[in-house]
Amino acid sequence: MFEPNQQDQGGPAKGTRSSRRRARPSSNTDATVQPPKAKRQRVPLHETTVANTEALPETDTDMYEVKSDKLALLDIKRDGIENLGGPRKELSVRSKKQKAGERTAKGDGSIVLTTNNAYTVSKLPALPDRLRADAQSKLDQHSDLPNALPPLEQLSIEPGVPNKSQDRQHGAVYSTSGYALSLTHTHAFVWPYASTAASPETFIFGLPYPSKSPTDPLPLGSLVSPSAASDEPGLVVVMPMSGKIAYWESISSAATLDFIRQQRHGVEDTIPGMFSGEHVVQIVNAESAGFVLVFSSGRLAYLSVRDMHGRPTISVQFLRSSLTNAVGGLLGSIRQVLGSTSAHGDVVAVRASHATRVGERVIVGATTKGKLNVWRIHRGGHHDILSDLDLRSELIHQIQEADPVSAGLPEESFEIVDFTCVPRGLDNKYVEASRLSEALVHDEASVQHLLLLTSFSSSKSQSHYALVEVVISGQNKKVGAVRPLNSYTSPVRSNAPERPKLYLPRPAMVAFVVFDRAVVIASMAAPPDSPESQLQEDSHIIPATFEDVVDLRDEGNVQIVGSGTEEPTTNGHSPDELRSRHRIKNPAAVLLVQGVGTVRVAVSEVDRFATEKPPTISAKSKLEQAVFFGIKSDNPLVFQGRSLPFTAQEIGNAAIELSHEIVASKTSFIPNVPASLENNMRTRVEYLERLISHLHTLKVDLDARTRWVLLYDSEKMAVATWLWRKNEQFIAERPKGDKQNVISETVVYINENQKTEPNPAVGEVDPVRHWFINDVWRLEIFIAWAYQIIKYAYTERLTDENGINRLVLEAAIVNKGALQEAEQHRLRNARLYGVNPRKAPEGNAIPEPWTATSFIANNLKRLIEFCYEWLDNYYFPSPEKASVDVKILKSIRDMLPALTSRYFTALDEYISWAEKSSDSHTQELGKTCLQEYPKNVYEKILRLKDYDLWDEAIALAQEHEAYAALADVMVQHILTLEESALAPGTSATKAEECHAKTEDRKRQMGGYFNQYQERFAFPAYEALLDASGVQAVLEFPYDTEGYATKFLRSRPELAKISWINDVEREKDIDRAAETLLTLGLTREQQVWSKKIELSLGKLALLADEADQRNRDSEMSNGFPDSKAAKLEKVDQALEIITIQNGLYSQIRPTIEEAVDERAELELAMKFHGAWINGQKKQKALQNVFEDGMERLLKHEALQPLTLIDLLTLVYLDPKHLEAIGDQFYLALKVAKHGLKGEERSNAERLIWRRCLIRDDWKQVNVTNLKDDQHQLKVLGETALYRTLFTVVDEQHKNDAFRPCIKPSDVLGVYTDSLDRRFDGMDDSFRNKLMDAMKAEDAKLKTYIDKARLDEWYKTTLEAAENTVAIVYGRMTAKKAAAAAVNGSTRAPLEAAGAVTGGSSFW
Repeated sequence: MFEPNQQDQGGPAKGTRSSRRRARPSSNTDATVQPPKAKRQRVPLHETTVANTEALPETDTDMYEVKSDKLALLDIKRDGIENLGGPRKELSVRSKKQKAGERTAKGDGSIVLTTNNAYTVSKLPALPDRLRADAQSKLDQHSDLPNALPPLEQLSIEPGVPNKSQDRQHGAVYSTSGYALSLTHTHAFVWPYASTAASPETFIFGLPYPSKSPTDPLPLGSLVSPSAASDEPGLVVVMPMSGKIAYWESISSAATLDFIRQQRHGVEDTIPGMFSGEHVVQIVNAESAGFVLVFSSGRLAYLSVRDMHGRPTISVQFLRSSLTNAVGGLLGSIRQVLGSTSAHGDVVAVRASHATRVGERVIVGATTKGKLNVWRIHRGGHHDILSDLDLRSELIHQIQEADPVSAGLPEESFEIVDFTCVPRGLDNKYVEASRLSEALVHDEASVQHLLLLTSFSSSKSQSHYALVEVVISGQNKKVGAVRPLNSYTSPVRSNAPERPKLYLPRPAMVAFVVFDRAVVIASMAAPPDSPESQLQEDSHIIPATFEDVVDLRDEGNVQIVGSGTEEPTTNGHSPDELRSRHRIKNPAAVLLVQGVGTVRVAVSEVDRFATEKPPTISAKSKLEQAVFFGIKSDNPLVFQGRSLPFTAQEIGNAAIELSHEIVASKTSFIPNVPASLENNMRTRVEYLERLISHLHTLKVDLDARTRWVLLYDSEKMAVATWLWRKNEQFIAERPKGDKQNVISETVVYINENQKTEPNPAVGEVDPVRHWFINDVWRLEIFIAWAYQIIKYAYTERLTDENGINRLVLEAAIVNKGALQEAEQHRLRNARLYGVNPRKAPEGNAIPEPWTATSFIANNLKRLIEFCYEWLDNYYFPSPEKASVDVKILKSIRDMLPALTSRYFTALDEYISWAEKSSDSHTQELGKTCLQEYPKNVYEKILRLKDYDLWDEAIALAQEHEAYAALADVMVQHILTLEESALAPGTSATKAEECHAKTEDRKRQMGGYFNQYQERFAFPAYEALLDASGVQAVLEFPYDTEGYATKFLRSRPELAKISWINDVEREKDIDRAAETLLTLGLTREQQVWSKKIELSLGKLALLADEADQRNRDSEMSNGFPDSKAAKLEKVDQALEIITIQNGLYSQIRPTIEEAVDERAELELAMKFHGAWINGQKKQKALQNVFEDGMERLLKHEALQPLTLIDLLTLVYLDPKHLEAIGDQFYLALKVAKHGLKGEERSNAERLIWRRCLIRDDWKQVNVTNLKDDQHQLKVLGETALYRTLFTVVDEQHKNDAFRPCIKPSDVLGVYTDSLDRRFDGMDDSFRNKLMDAMKAEDAKLKTYIDKARLDEWYKTTLEAAENTVAIVYGRMTAKKAAAAAVNGSTRAPLEAAGAVTGGSSFW
């Protein structure tokens, strides 16, 4: 019954706990032969002497569906009792061996199932072997015994549904005698439930009248107070259906057998006058008055088992009420007293109240609908009715007033579930602490102080319970305090083996409500005084005090089939009670749990409930119960299924606190001196897993911080477990006498402020174990300290080279393995914790990732760099000649990729976390790491190739998406293989192998092109370009997606290569033209290259246009607008280049003798800077002119404004007019072709200003004593005239070219602001340059004001126009003459005698 997992097979008749039995006899064996007695069986004396030697009549087996066990009893007579009717004793031979991991209470051998600061639930060790093995033995004996269990398929296997067969049983616990009673259809078991022996001395009684059907109600029984001749209690059993009653005066006395044999009627009888279909539903112990039987019909009967002289005698009398006229019994039926109609409800319970005197008890009965009756029962069956009350309306009113939840439930669903009598004679401290009424201090027999368990049902799946105080005195009634029960809402199951029971043991501080699969512990003490509690008290509401529920598993036959209560042992108990029972300190409920055993729910310290700081339920205590006790698969208690009365934040904070305590071993549930540290750590890991699983089951909405903190603790425990195994491995690998390793050394050398120091005075002499027990929560410090150990040992020379060599390897293993184990643990459990394992936690509320602290990241970097240095010193020169263990060196080399990967991951996690931090210092450190991250990744990956770890470097680059490093590694490996193939002394086979590997690597590169696309292809082509030039880019054979073209086109600086690729590979002339034009117009800095690019671009554009016209005959001969605009821009740029080249041609003769570039600039400035150098206050303009001249001499493609500056400030030989044309006119052409809008307008004004001030107009204005011919000559020699003549001449060819501006309109240009070239320059230089502009402006204004320059401008323009008109007249005349002579229309300007520049006209 109680523990089906046990293998004990003892039956009730064996009388011993031995599980051995003889083999089943063959089919032809005489069935009447009894098996031999088990060893060490204590057989009562009369078992052999009182046996009935007469032949037993055959039993009608068809009449009895349920029979006694074959091994327990002889054949049974229908109306007789068992021949060997005496009790069988099971002797305690040895205690049951405790299971590994079971938590035992101190001293009594019990197993703690759960505990908190208010109560402890423990499984008591004492249990009869037959009950422990009942379920299993029935299954094992199914084919052996004729009266065994039915076939397995007939058994109930649904969760929560008990088997309706012989495994049904119920019972009770009697703490006054220290015995428990369990009844089945065929047997009664009595044993000392508080015994420390696992197999206690057990009394087994074969019931004389088994039930006819397995569905019949189970027998009812009760222990009887000991007689004067015995210390042991007796037993009375009532068969509900037949009314048969059997009584044993003492459970251990064999003398009773003689009495039964001689005077059978005295200890065996039948209830007279039972109605058809009526059966007994309850037996109430009302000693010393006797017993009360309650019938299903509602009748009540008095039962006595002793006569007036104390001799065993059974007598039954039905009780009648004098208030009715009913006949059919001495005092009538209880129907007329309690009522059996639906208005009054069924009788729910009858309880014996306090004894007033010997042979007298007060009996209280209640119906489900709220009717209560009180009787005084006398020995012999006489009784008086004291009260007859209907409290239904008062109860409903008070409950609904006190409990808002119940107020909304239908009144017709109200029921009384059970009640109990409030104990009397309490100490004053408990009376004052209780919230029950003043009735606690009354001892009058007429006052009945009750506590009712009531319920309202909202649905079939939910009920609302409450404890209600009721005081009755005669016909007076008072409803007192109402205490709602909020922790349990499951309705009462109709098929439960026992109805719910309410217990209020002394000192009435705590009530126990026992349901079929749960026990509610509710405080009845008053809470500390507060304004809120005062208001609730005025409303008859008990303020919220301690309340909790203990749940059993809802599976199989696990259910409560009996219960009882224990009260603290005080001086108020009788000597018999003190003598017969064990010492009890605190009240408790004792449960008989089918499938489990005897379970005690005991208050830990009842006096605390009467203090100002009573016990409370905390979120942490509920989590502790679920974690430390719910982890055991054999624990009959269940800790999930009910929501906790706390907020998600409170549960989360409690979970964090509990998690930290588990990791730091700060909880009393974890031993601090474990025999096996690895098992201890695994257990802590399991506790953490149980914690998060329980939170997940509760569906608590944890915030991100809580989830990550819990996951961090779990990771630390998993890593610490791994580290301990590594520590043992390191110890095993090291030679004898050298067992110190990096783990043990790290523990020792960690700063004392960063660990818990062991105390040798109390026996803490193992620092390593001490650290793993107490300091795992500081694991991030341990990981980082591994490098510090190497650094200290190396710098202080604490060990030799071989010692350092091994320490380096161990440190690498610890760092790599620990962080990798943490990552794997995170990936495995991320879903359970509800986090994204691929994304580092963000937010200031989340603590720094322990695997990626700045300390860990920094020391990982240092450790890796130390490995580089160590390998460079010992591995590179010649591993075979190294002075240290070469195998360890190779292991260090092999560890580098994984160690580097851990460093990258830690650095990346820290950067992501620091970026979201609100701490400014952390943010700055994160930014610094972010800036260094690409460089660190690139360098560390490239460093692996130095140790011939090409494949590992490639894999690492792929893992961390370092495509630049991936490209460089692959390109360098290809180059290395090619060099190896061509190296002198390389064999043909080796060279062929290298070529094959080269092609494989190239093919692999092509595959990565398709896999990673531009992310890898572009860096790969960058590496190829740097390593092998343009040809390697254009001829790479495994680019099937055209990434070379995309790469070249995406890099403007590679346009010179891109256009070649467009023509050669892509056959895209139009794109080549666009590339060339874009390059020439916007990016090219060298003037010669720019001219070539523009020319080629123009040619390609024209060729593409011609090709398109050939393909489309309907296309017009003209260019599209877009291409025409491009051609125009190209022509303008080429025109500017022509002007620049012309200017350079005038400069070149003066610098031919220069020996270097500096000398060229000096000579050019000396001759061609003569005019600007001669101007005062023009230092800034001189700097501008010198800079432009330097660029010109370097053949840079000059900006239009720079070229304008040169043309307008340079001094040129007068012969330049015939070679290139007027310099100011050329400047105007540059402004036309290179500038637009306001910028062109300002440039033209600047050109005219500098042209106008090139001559002294004051001298020109002096016309005294000059004839006209002389004055015209002077005017014709001015820069203004030469420029105007050229401009007017140009206007005859291009009428749109009209840049002429009169002097007064030129004033003010660039005096307040400068052109865009000088926007980013220093303000002082800009101011000086504007001063130079103002100086030019002032000089021009002087000429305008003092030398009538505006008028002279008009005169000069008129003269230039007249000259051009005369020249063109001559051209026309000559053209006509030539046409008459030759018939040709060709008449160039030179044939007409026109003079270039216009000056020779004069």
